[in-house]
Amino acid sequence: MTKIITVTGISGSGSRGFCKNYSYNQKSLGGNRVDKFHTGDMIYELAQYYPKLPPIPKENILNLHPDILASLRDEAFKTIISNLEDISEPASRVLIDTHATFFWNNVYTNACDWKFLNQISTDLFITIIDKPSSIKENQEKSETGKSQNHDLRDLLLWQNIEVNVTQGWASNYGKPMYVFSGKQNPQVIDSLLYNSFLIYSSFPMTDAGGPATQKINEFKARLRALGKEINGLETPLIDPADIDVEGEEGLPAKIKDTIYTQTVHRDLNWDVAQSTHVVAYYPDEKTNLSKGVSDECTRAMETGKFVYVICPRKRISPFMEIAHQVFRDEEQFFTFFKKHMEDKLGNYKRK
Repeated sequence: MTKIITVTGISGSGSRGFCKNYSYNQKSLGGNRVDKFHTGDMIYELAQYYPKLPPIPKENILNLHPDILASLRDEAFKTIISNLEDISEPASRVLIDTHATFFWNNVYTNACDWKFLNQISTDLFITIIDKPSSIKENQEKSETGKSQNHDLRDLLLWQNIEVNVTQGWASNYGKPMYVFSGKQNPQVIDSLLYNSFLIYSSFPMTDAGGPATQKINEFKARLRALGKEINGLETPLIDPADIDVEGEEGLPAKIKDTIYTQTVHRDLNWDVAQSTHVVAYYPDEKTNLSKGVSDECTRAMETGKFVYVICPRKRISPFMEIAHQVFRDEEQFFTFFKKHMEDKLGNYKRK
């Protein structure tokens, strides 16, 4: 059966790369076809043949009259829908890479029309995000991005709206929706289409030094590999380090405050909220206890997640006992968690 994934993201967020890096090979299910549609490219190509208009440079495309732009957008979605009707191969995948919103000349506008969304039976919605300085760097590579010169706060708020609008689509259709970094392995799609099991990997980021960071990375790699031993798929896992800490030197107070607020919002209200498990890992006794890790674990417990903490410290705070279980030994955790994952995967199977 064909599965449709709609991927949104603001310009420069990495949604194109996420879609490009997705591959599908499930011949045992009857096919391995992947169709990808990039609506921005489609709108630009259609604009070159719009009646009575000369060719339109990319940096001017969003300056078109709203009615013309809406007409081009509608034609792009009509083309997608027409192509969807022609796909008959079973076990295929369709990825639609689009914007939910535009932010152009200091005005937010919708990038999609409900009329066409209603004709696309999306099975899974994803919004791709990144830190604002990386988005700005990507935008500066194009004439379109240069012409707008968004500051970091603009990008954070635009990205927030992009997530909110996509969440609204998913809620309206009763479909799952996830917020991921552009560095997320897109193969997570294959698991999440059928099962909501998803781990948020929590660990100290601010104070972890080189050796500690290496141990954290090794732990995450081992956790990802665990799923392959169970069902042949990489363990679905969110890594907050995929969006590293934003540089703060020289930033205005208002932008710095927005970065802090959005970082906490992202981790608690997107990453933890969409996960079924939080696994918190302290690599050694010397690593300071992290308020961020503590808050993430508390929020997870209070919203019905499974919470497991691995901490080799001899003395730990009684507040850490809020977790379902605290492990002092890494090997003990993996022995336990493999069986836990085998037992619980069925509980999260999509109906």
